[in-house]
Amino acid sequence: MPLLQTLLRVVDFCLTVFVWVYFLIGYLFVLLILFIPFVLGSKRRDLALQKINHIHLKIFFALTRFLASGVKFRVDAKVRALRSSIIVCNHISYLDPILLVSLFERHTTIVKNTFFSVPIFGWFLKKTGYVPSDPSEMEGGAMIGNLEAIKEHLAFGGNLFVFPEGTRSRDGRLAPFNKGVFSIARYCNTGVKLVMLSGTDRLFQPGTFIFHMRSRTPVSVKLLGSIMPDYQSADFSINGFARQAREVFEQSPAGRQGRIDSE
Repeated sequence: MPLLQTLLRVVDFCLTVFVWVYFLIGYLFVLLILFIPFVLGSKRRDLALQKINHIHLKIFFALTRFLASGVKFRVDAKVRALRSSIIVCNHISYLDPILLVSLFERHTTIVKNTFFSVPIFGWFLKKTGYVPSDPSEMEGGAMIGNLEAIKEHLAFGGNLFVFPEGTRSRDGRLAPFNKGVFSIARYCNTGVKLVMLSGTDRLFQPGTFIFHMRSRTPVSVKLLGSIMPDYQSADFSINGFARQAREVFEQSPAGRQGRIDSE
């Protein structure tokens, strides 16, 4: 048995290297193949790059599903159909944001500012229209510019997805929610869609490099519901809005299971 377990771990390691090589090299390959027809032939470079990223990551997860044959991917049809939406998600794995990009052709998100300084990758983030999380970018004129860009993005059918916990949960329990996304929703005079991710932490566990290709835990993306506050109400507050959203996650079956597992 110890020998068998070692062999299985070696297989997981080799398959992990294979998918991450595709992930890294694939960006260069996809950009080389699609950059000219998609970008130079488009009036909106950001939309073209979003589509390229979507195609690349859709292939990445198709490859992952093929290699991790025991892992079932269950994506709610209601999630796939989301358009012009601010999507609030829990965050349990590095796979979460790239999984959402693979689902939505027109998308944007808020990215840690440090990634914008990475050569080539940072250029790609800027040109794709992603929003930096640096506080200096959310003040004064820069803040208005970012908010107006998000508002326009939503108006033309794009989705904004945000992880208000700010970082991955290591035990499945929800961390406190940052209020930024709820302030954005208020500025855009729209509600939020609440999407629960589960299973990505079993496929690619926090703190490890290895895909667990033999996992039998399904990867699930489910729409829990939506919240559309009355912004004109005297009782409205951003804190209350965030608290209401968090309670929906906590009361979901996956949220309750996360609390049980961590006890």
